[in-house]
Amino acid sequence: MNYLVLNVREYSFKDDSGKKVEGATVTYLDLSNEPSDGEKGYAPLSISASSDKVRDFTEVPGYYDLSFSQRRGAKGRPQIVFDRARLVLGVNFNMDLATS
Repeated sequence: MNYLVLNVREYSFKDDSGKKVEGATVTYLDLSNEPSDGEKGYAPLSISASSDKVRDFTEVPGYYDLSFSQRRGAKGRPQIVFDRARLVLGVNFNMDLATS
């Protein structure tokens, strides 16, 4: 399914036990999901991605075909996991509003 990816931010830090944690936060919009009553516009969604998946994002912002799967999380609850991204169309938000 296609989503508008707004931002990909990599991170690298050591957790409390000293273990190195690396990955990225992917912020995107699901434009097929209509706003709820009392809302206007689209609320951004975020998901974590492993470092090796960051190279899939060649042009940001852009429309991407994103794939997700599920895994068993805490107490058996499903947890969404990012699998892959494929660029569909780059997006340019540059708007030249200069007047002559």
